[in-house]
Amino acid sequence: MRVEKNLNSFGFFTPSHKRVESLAEKTVTVLVRNQGGQRAEARATILPNARYGLPTTADQDKYYAFQKIVQDMRWREGRIANPVGFTSAQMLRLLGRKKSGQGYREIGDWLERMTLTGIRSEGVVYFAGARKYMRDTFTVFSRVVTVGRQMPDGSKADRNWVWLSDWQLENLNASYVLPIDYDAYRSLRLNISKALLPLMQIWFYAARRASMPQIEKRYSTLCELLSIRRYQHLSKIKEILGPSLEELVRLQIVEEWEVRRTADGGDYKLVMRPGERFLTDRRARLLERPTADAEFEGALQALVTRGVQTARARRILLEAEEDQAVRDQIEYGDAEIARRNQSRDPIANPSGFFVYLVQNNVPVPAGFQTTRRMELERLASQGNETVRARQAEQELQRDRLRFEYEEYLEREIMRWLRHHYKEEDLQRLLVESRVLIRKEFRELCLPEQALEELAWKRLRQEHLEQAGILSWDEYCRQEQMSLSFEEGT
Repeated sequence: MRVEKNLNSFGFFTPSHKRVESLAEKTVTVLVRNQGGQRAEARATILPNARYGLPTTADQDKYYAFQKIVQDMRWREGRIANPVGFTSAQMLRLLGRKKSGQGYREIGDWLERMTLTGIRSEGVVYFAGARKYMRDTFTVFSRVVTVGRQMPDGSKADRNWVWLSDWQLENLNASYVLPIDYDAYRSLRLNISKALLPLMQIWFYAARRASMPQIEKRYSTLCELLSIRRYQHLSKIKEILGPSLEELVRLQIVEEWEVRRTADGGDYKLVMRPGERFLTDRRARLLERPTADAEFEGALQALVTRGVQTARARRILLEAEEDQAVRDQIEYGDAEIARRNQSRDPIANPSGFFVYLVQNNVPVPAGFQTTRRMELERLASQGNETVRARQAEQELQRDRLRFEYEEYLEREIMRWLRHHYKEEDLQRLLVESRVLIRKEFRELCLPEQALEELAWKRLRQEHLEQAGILSWDEYCRQEQMSLSFEEGT
C-alpha cells in the first residue's frame, strides 16, 4: 500500500510498546533540498498532548490501517475527500485483532492523539501542491467524530469520521506517497523494526540508482529519529539494534547490515543493503495490480527471446526505474550488437549485453531513433487536436528533459569529483571500480570503452549524496517551478 510520505520521514511515531508520557518536545533535524536545489538543515518538532503523550508504534499500526482504508477509497472513487469514514471493527480486522471493548477504546484514543498532537515544521513538511517545504504548525487530523457523536449536520455518527488536515489531503491526492509492503509490516514484532521499515524505504529508494545500493546513517542521527538512548560502546549498540535489524533480514527487507566507526572516529554508522522485498516504484505498481502490466510482460518476453533467463529478466525488470525506457534499450542493444558484429570487436555475450543495458539503465543516445520515439513524433506532428497527440508531446518532452538531466548530472558530479580528488586518486578509484565490474559481469567480457563508461557512472552514483546533486524527481520539480515562473511572467 502507499502512505503519505512526510509523516514517515522525520520520526513522528516513537518506537515504544507503551505510552510515552513525557511532555518534552521531540525535535528531529533532517536534510532537505531548498528551492535552489541545495541541501539545508530543517527541523520537525513533535508537540505531545498532555493526556496522550507522544505517538507510539501502536499508533503507527493504526495509522497504516487507516491509510489502507484511504487508499481503497481513492481506488474506488478516484479521489480522497473529507470526511473519511470507517468502523472500528473494520480497523481491527486490518490489524488482525478480534473485536473487543479494549480495541474500540484504543482506536478512540488513537483518533484523539492524531488530532491533538502538533507538528511544528521548520522547512521539513513538503506540500506537493505548492511544491515547497512549509514553515508552520499543524496536526495530522483536523477533526474527528467518533461513532455515536453528533455530526456537523446534527445527525448521529454511525461510524468514525476523520477530516484529514489540508496538507495530508493535498499530498495523498497528489500521490506524494511512499510504497510500504503492508504484509511485511504486519509480520514485524519489534518496535524498532516497525519504525525503521518506512525510513529504510525512503533511504533505499534514494540510493536505488547506485549499482551496489547501500545506505549509511550515523548512529547519532538514528537515535534522534527513533528517540532511543545513545550508547558509546559498540557491543551495546548491537544489543539494542541487532534484534530488530535481524528481524528485517529474515523478512528480506534488509540483505545485510553492519555497524562501523565513522571516518572521523567521533561516531558510529549503520551500513545496510536492501533485500529482495525493497519496493521500487515499478515493483510496487506491479504488485498492486491484479494482472501483470502489458509493458512489463512485453519487455520480459523481449529479453527472454534474446537469451536472458526468465528469472533474471524478471528480477532486473522489477528493479528497473518507473520511467525507464527498457524497450528502447533493447532496440539499441540489437543495433549495437549488429554494428559490432561487422567489426573486429564483436560482443561475445549478447544476452549479457542486454542485462548490462537494462540493469545499469544505460541511456540510449539522443540521436538513436527507436520505434517508440518515431511513433511519438508521428503522433505529436498531428498537432494538439487529440489527447493522444498532447500525451505524445509530453512524453517527448520528458525524454528531452531526461537527456538534459543526464548532461547536468555528468557535468556537476565531474566538477565535484575533480574539486575533491586529485587526478591520481580518481584513477585509482576507477581501477578499483573496473575490477569490481569485471567480477560482476565476468561472463560478459565488456570491451574497454563500455567498462570505462560504467566505471565512471558508478563512481558518479557513489558520490551523488556527498556532492548534493539534485535527484531526477527534484530536477523535474525545479524545472516545473522554473517553467511556471516563466509562464507567469
